Amino acid sequence: MPWILLLLLSSAQAESLRCGNAVIDTGDLAYTVRSKCGAPDSVEKYTAPDYGVYYWYDRRRQPVRQGDIGVKEVWLYDRGSNRLNARVIFINGEVSQIDTLGYGGK
Repeated sequence: MPWILLLLLSSAQAESLRCGNAVIDTGDLAYTVRSKCGAPDSVEKYTAPDYGVYYWYDRRRQPVRQGDIGVKEVWLYDRGSNRLNARVIFINGEVSQIDTLGYGGK
């Protein structure tokens, strides 16, 4: 049973993240997160059509692709050995998800 609790705590999804006196939330922009939390310890960047494309239908009910290739970025913050790490996921420059990870290594 303890492993279930550990699994739940190792990658819990949060709605916000506290960086000092500032708080970031889903919907915040990347430059806002950087100004409040500083530079991340690592960044992974992905591009895919699914992140920025949507479809609509023309008069003949044919799907029409609209939009550009989108960008997904994953920022990791190592917050030290006595604090939980954080993973912030951006879709097209906007926070879409904040995860709390295990304790840091700094």
